[in-house]
This record gives sequence, structure tokens and C-alpha cells, in this order.
Amino acid sequence: MSKEMGVIILGLAVVLTPQLGIPDSWKVVVLSLLGLGVMLLGFLLRGQLLTRSGHTTSPESRPFVENTEHTELRS
Repeated sequence: MSKEMGVIILGLAVVLTPQLGIPDSWKVVVLSLLGLGVMLLGFLLRGQLLTRSGHTTSPESRPFVENTEHTELRS
């Protein structure tokens, strides 16, 4: 099962959980776990998207680099 399909299934479970007739204390636990699952899949999908689009965390790809030597200012 793909991550995208996992998000759809978890979303459907979130929508259907209140109508299942389970006790309120269980409902809170189930909805919390489903929410954590959606968050985890969203995080994984975002990482996958950044990897596919070519964004990396290598030092060459950072927009701002701190210079440690200031040789051009010395006279």
C-alpha cells in the first residue's frame, strides 16, 4: 500500500470513528492514534517529495554560508 493510500484510509477512519458507537474514552485514544498516523505519513510524504525534487542538506545546497576567513578585508 502506498503512503498516499494510507493517508486516504486513515482519513476515512477518522471520519467514521465517531459513528461506530464505541465508548468516548476509546474514541479519544483511537482518534489520537489515527491523527499520529496521518502526521507520520505526512512527514514521510514531505521527505519523499523533497528528495524527488532535488533538495538536499549538503553544504553546497545551503543558501547562506558563514565565511571563517576574512582575507579580503586585511590590508
